[in-house]
Amino acid sequence: MPLYEHLPSDIREVVDAYVADLRPQPWRIRFLLLIDLLQEKLETGAAAEQWRLLQQWTGIVTAILEHLPPDSSVVECLGLMSISFNDEWRAQALGQIERDPTALDRLVAICPDWEDIVETVWEANQRRPIKAGQVRGR
Repeated sequence: MPLYEHLPSDIREVVDAYVADLRPQPWRIRFLLLIDLLQEKLETGAAAEQWRLLQQWTGIVTAILEHLPPDSSVVECLGLMSISFNDEWRAQALGQIERDPTALDRLVAICPDWEDIVETVWEANQRRPIKAGQVRGR
């Protein structure tokens, strides 16, 4: 079952709105708009909530990818796949990034903060791993 089905209704509404806005856009624009969403969440949220906000953003990205099927041939999409909660997409993306030494450089050229974002998302997931029951229980 897709992550989208486990999200609270208010988050599904956010995902639906983003999917509608992002569908006609190329992956580069989708990527940049999702990075803007993360930065907006982190700027407006309390520092103590940073881990929850990062996990929420990663969940939104994953659910959006469920609606806008990922394209691993596009580096921006590959970047989003690499931080998603979908284990298959994440493994595929990380393997491809590892095999293509220019992929990370291209992501950083598009988003200079990309390496920091990836590290912070990873740390957030290590510190506060999402449990399927927690998502369903909301």
